[in-house]
Amino acid sequence: MRSGEDKEQETPSRLKIGGMALENGVLFQTESHWAMALRRPDGEIEISSGGKLLPARLRNMKKIPLLRGLAGLAENAKVLPQAIARGGEVTALTRSPQMLAAMLVSVVGTIIVRNPKKDLPPLMEETLVSALALMPALVAVRKTRAIQYHAAEHKSINAYELSGIVDESNIQTAGARHARCGTNIIGPVLVLMTLGNTLAHRFLGRRRQVARLGVSILSISGAVELVQWAARHPQSPWSKILSLPGEELQNLLTTAEPSADQLEVSLAALKELLRLEKALPEQAGVA
Repeated sequence: MRSGEDKEQETPSRLKIGGMALENGVLFQTESHWAMALRRPDGEIEISSGGKLLPARLRNMKKIPLLRGLAGLAENAKVLPQAIARGGEVTALTRSPQMLAAMLVSVVGTIIVRNPKKDLPPLMEETLVSALALMPALVAVRKTRAIQYHAAEHKSINAYELSGIVDESNIQTAGARHARCGTNIIGPVLVLMTLGNTLAHRFLGRRRQVARLGVSILSISGAVELVQWAARHPQSPWSKILSLPGEELQNLLTTAEPSADQLEVSLAALKELLRLEKALPEQAGVA
């Protein structure tokens, strides 16, 4: 009997594509290129794209466990300004009174929870603080066009990865969730950060504040490794447990059914990326 890994090796080679949903479109990227499609106010689709000139040090970091997650974040930070300069709209953190209220609740709530007079058990205190820190980010994406473009992005990548064929009908029927979605990192990050800060609280006393930065960095790096492992082993029970919080967030909050216009934008961005990668006729079979 062949193992799951053997079966995975038999699957036709496909590009590993990452994506980012914007307020007015979708951004896709590979190791070498990025491509973005936006819906302009006049209704037309505007496409931008380019190569990614990554420093050698960053490329080397992407091969090292625990460092590759941070390298990926740095890579996104390098591409995102180019997208914004060409008209991409990122969900602003201060875009609404609800967002400002959520930030205020987060700050005030954290101060109250950390009040020494409360004398909460360390694990409960760190759990509450982690939940409060997450609140503004969740409010930021609520009821925005970005969550529909987020689903369009997932549908496009799923259609390509499952069949290599990306056209209107394939994308419409593809799933709106994706195993490598950044949302899936949230659950593992919160757990690792809570446990790390609880240990620092218990054993470092006042010095735990200095350790928080290190805990945060290690938690993000560790969460990326766990999510990537889960994506490579989808049949594992542990993979299903790791992915469950992120999948539920995708279902309930960070994705919504996209319109035909939004799917058209996502398809245009993906076709442009495949064209740059010279994967359009051979690998993708794009209609």
